[in-house]
Amino acid sequence: MAIKLIALDLDGTLLNSEKQITTRTKDIIARAMARGVTVTIATGRMLRSALYFARLIASDAPVICCNGGYVGTAKGDPLFARYFEPALTREFLTFAYERSWYVNWYNGIEIYAPEYRAECFAAYRTTANFVVTEVGNDYLSYTENVPQFVLREMENGVDSYVSEVREHFGGRLVPQQNTGTSVDINPPGINKAVGVQALADAMGLSLDEVMVAGDADNDFEMLSMGAFSVVPANGLPGAKERARYVTASNDANGIAAAIEKFVL
Repeated sequence: MAIKLIALDLDGTLLNSEKQITTRTKDIIARAMARGVTVTIATGRMLRSALYFARLIASDAPVICCNGGYVGTAKGDPLFARYFEPALTREFLTFAYERSWYVNWYNGIEIYAPEYRAECFAAYRTTANFVVTEVGNDYLSYTENVPQFVLREMENGVDSYVSEVREHFGGRLVPQQNTGTSVDINPPGINKAVGVQALADAMGLSLDEVMVAGDADNDFEMLSMGAFSVVPANGLPGAKERARYVTASNDANGIAAAIEKFVL
């Protein structure tokens, strides 16, 4: 079947090492969209950043963000969302605060943290109008409709954090996309495949009509779900094992090449 939906990871996939979308990639995506193909973002990032890059490719489709925990646009109710129970949000934030861990969390396009630390958000440097709401110790006022937490430790890494989280919370939450200095925390059962499936179902599409692309461990489920899966040359070995096609790297317009080859 012809591809009718393309869902693209951001970091390491659609974005090059400078966290930008190249002109060639934008042009190829525009050609695909001109043929009626829906192109969207599927990222571990939060809604504000996902929407920003969707606008750069002139897409108004719902974005898949927070590792599949939220699918929607800037307006109205989400197409799909899975939130932590407020009691668990309060418990987790208290757990992090008591240990002086740096944590941020989301609600819609809002991003909350004890205070803003620029070094923790280097990946967001190309996201315009990126704002962190500093809540200080008033974190218990911001516990509704939270789809994701992120723990960050820029010097010593987050591995010890992950071990403590697993020991204390067990299966009540799931760490994923451990970059070494940050780790996402999502509700159980949530991953990008869930978000892609929700969007495909809403569009009335089978997975034969879907292309997905990603490079990292939080893309594994999406790459394995049955859609046509693409991984750039810079992707993790585990991602490449799950790919139907390995394209050029994110710094060599790999996504543009794959769309041109398989869609155009």
